[in-house]
Amino acid sequence: MSARDTLGQYDNTIRTGSVRPVYPAWMKRKVTPELEAKGPAEYDLSIVELWLHDSQKNRDFPKGWQIYDHLLKSNGMLESCLGLRDGLAIGQKGIEVFHKFFGDNTVFLWASVLQHLNGRLVVPCLIDYCREVLVGFRFLDCPWRRSDPAARFLS
Repeated sequence: MSARDTLGQYDNTIRTGSVRPVYPAWMKRKVTPELEAKGPAEYDLSIVELWLHDSQKNRDFPKGWQIYDHLLKSNGMLESCLGLRDGLAIGQKGIEVFHKFFGDNTVFLWASVLQHLNGRLVVPCLIDYCREVLVGFRFLDCPWRRSDPAARFLS
C-alpha cells in the first residue's frame, strides 16, 4: 500500500503488530529487551515528538551515552522512546512520510539499544539515504548533533 491514500493525503498510521525486527549479525545482545514491544501496536505519527537533550539544544555535541544515561534516569523517558520495530514500520511508509514528520533529521530509536560483539553499545536510527528511509546504527561514544533527536511518544 502506498503512503498516499486515494485523496492524496499521507497515511500517518503506524502498525507495528506484525513487524519483527531482524537484528544484525554483529549484535551480542539487546540491552533492554523488555522495551521491544512496549509501545502501542497502532498509532498516528502525530503523537511522536522529536526530543533533544539540553546539550543538543545548546549546540553542544554530547556523547550518545550521556543522552542514554539521561533517558534511563529520567522518569519513564526511555520507555516512551520508539524502538527498532517502530522504525521499520515508519520506514515502510516511505521517504515522503519520513520527511513530513522528521524533516532532514537522523531519528534515534533509543528503546532498542544493542550491544555490539566488541562490547560497545549502539542505537538504531532512521536516515534518509538517497531518498530512501534506511536503518543505521551509531555507537554511543560518538557525538550527537542538534539534527540527531530521539523519537518519543508524547506524554
